[in-house]
Amino acid sequence: MQVTVTISDAIVREAGVRGFPVADFVESLIDKGMSSAQGRPVLDSAMERIRALRTAATGTK
Repeated sequence: MQVTVTISDAIVREAGVRGFPVADFVESLIDKGMSSAQGRPVLDSAMERIRALRTAATGTK
């Protein structure tokens, strides 16, 4: 799957400071977020609500 995102200059700088290519750094942030979300029902529920809102908003266009 390919996803296009816009990232801030701060993320680009942080990737450079850590010596990572930007794509690798962003992937590591996503992985960390997914790892920390597992086993947390409140967070899982919030993420599901956000996904539902996105789907509803996309359907109205």
